[in-house]
Amino acid sequence: MSVKLTPEEIDEFLTQGHTLVIATIRKSGEPFMTPLWYVWQDGAFWVGTLAKSAKVQHIRRDPRVCCMVEEGDNWIDLRAVVANCDAEIITDPAVMAQIKVANDKKYAAFRTDPSRMPGATSTHYAAERVLLKMTPRPGEIRSWYNRKIRLREPS
Repeated sequence: MSVKLTPEEIDEFLTQGHTLVIATIRKSGEPFMTPLWYVWQDGAFWVGTLAKSAKVQHIRRDPRVCCMVEEGDNWIDLRAVVANCDAEIITDPAVMAQIKVANDKKYAAFRTDPSRMPGATSTHYAAERVLLKMTPRPGEIRSWYNRKIRLREPS
């Protein structure tokens, strides 16, 4: 029996997933990993971020990224999707607004009230933003869900 998720299971898992971890490539060739909130829509990961962030600078130089969404604390509950993707930097205000609405809806219960943020933090996050669209390359999505393994009954 395969532990792989079906395409439908992948779509559902990514739609409901909470945190995306992306790996970009530094100038030195070393990976640079960042956890982010995201929206899975139209077969792509969408992330709003600061235009001057390290990940954006890495993507400008090399658009190859690896994206992972995972969950589970116990071994039997481990489930993940890992995808090698091509990233694009999107600045179209209409697209950015559409994804922001979806992101705000998804994470409304998890956000900190902006009025509670220190001034420097508010200023930092008020800087110019862009949208990252990360599209999995065909055949480069890996997935697993340990609950699909038929375990032996305890003896």
